[in-house]
Amino acid sequence: MISASHRNFIYDTINRLASLASLSEVAAGFTDAMAKFGFSSLGISALPPPGEGVNPLVLIESAPKGYRDDYIHERFYAVNHVAAHARATCEPFRFSDAPYAPREARRHERFMQALESYQIGKGVIVPIGHPANTAACVWLAGKNPEVHDNAILATQLISLFAASKAHALSRPRQGARSGTLTTRERDALAWAAQGKSAWEIGEILGISKRTVDEHVQTACRKLNAANRTQAVAAALRDGLIAL
Repeated sequence: MISASHRNFIYDTINRLASLASLSEVAAGFTDAMAKFGFSSLGISALPPPGEGVNPLVLIESAPKGYRDDYIHERFYAVNHVAAHARATCEPFRFSDAPYAPREARRHERFMQALESYQIGKGVIVPIGHPANTAACVWLAGKNPEVHDNAILATQLISLFAASKAHALSRPRQGARSGTLTTRERDALAWAAQGKSAWEIGEILGISKRTVDEHVQTACRKLNAANRTQAVAAALRDGLIAL
């Protein structure tokens, strides 16, 4: 459960990001918001499959000087178990939670030591959907950021909204695809944005939990979202629901 203070910060940040009109403004606003949690570096980028290039589409990036060059020169893209896990899941996770094969322990240690040398050894990955069906993520890192469960819940929605906003500003809008959401689908997402569970939303709307889940799943498909949190972020971005 997100604390009241974190909830207020989420709403204030999303409202601020929603009012911005350029990618550079979103980058600055997002960076400033994440600094409150101790994240000194971050990025919003695609995750090309292994062997398909080391220069992903980057919408936003604030990384230590020299890190990107080292990443390529040392071929860390070939041993980045954190990015590999981001391709395989749609849920946020800590760097320390990303699994790796025991036989890769030495290369894993070398990669993590490089991150530590740039003071970005601890962090969080928030996987995001991508219209081109290419895996993408928001990465947040620092020397000693807040990575407890409550902080991750708070950063997840902000990160997804920032990514959605950045993507929308990076290319011409194709029209309001989300305009086809029904009233019930919008209601379900609006209450989800308030942190309500499917059961609680059902009690509020007078429908079953199963029906709430169906509304949310349909909304996810319409918004090209992998889960309900991504759907909430997209609906907020398009002005279909308000906080």
